[in-house]
Amino acid sequence: MQQSGFQIEHCRSNCPKSARDWHNLYELLSTKLTSLNLVETLKDKFNPIMYHHLPKVCLAGCPNGCSQPNIKDFGISGYVTPQITAAPCIGCNACVRSCLEMAITCQADGIIIDKNRCLSCGDCQGVCPSGTLIAGESGWTLRVGGRVGRHPQFAKSAGQVQTDEEAVAWVSQTMLGYIEDGRPEERLTHFLERQKTLNLE
Repeated sequence: MQQSGFQIEHCRSNCPKSARDWHNLYELLSTKLTSLNLVETLKDKFNPIMYHHLPKVCLAGCPNGCSQPNIKDFGISGYVTPQITAAPCIGCNACVRSCLEMAITCQADGIIIDKNRCLSCGDCQGVCPSGTLIAGESGWTLRVGGRVGRHPQFAKSAGQVQTDEEAVAWVSQTMLGYIEDGRPEERLTHFLERQKTLNLE
């Protein structure tokens, strides 16, 4: 992976928890980052190039983040919001039991979802037998600036996008800024901090 100048990690294929399929995004990102010729940029900044110098992108199919997007330069996690339809709820409470965040309550007049608790993981929609809950808007949650090592930190929220192309454009634009303005011996997260891209406390 050092030969390409970047690293892309992802969660396992065909995971039953996946809220969004990451395979197409993986291919688009690989193609785009390869076209940026990042290894030449890294050669200008680091001598020699070490593993921890490589910009790291992590794709996760759902908010569980088993592939650890919160500790990578770019973390991209799938989401799918639950949508309540007009189909009558049969009161089975399957959605309530499926929700690890306890965001769903089943009342006499129907289902209530606490949006402050809901992580848009998609579990509730998958178990609803009546069609009362279906998949609504889906997309990608973006995080930036995570790292491990001597000064570890979690990636910070950078918003949400709905399409694979928007996620690729976000990564690409950030990397182009690093290529243009990154200093010698400056890792990507340090560049982002200097540019005040991260809202660090």
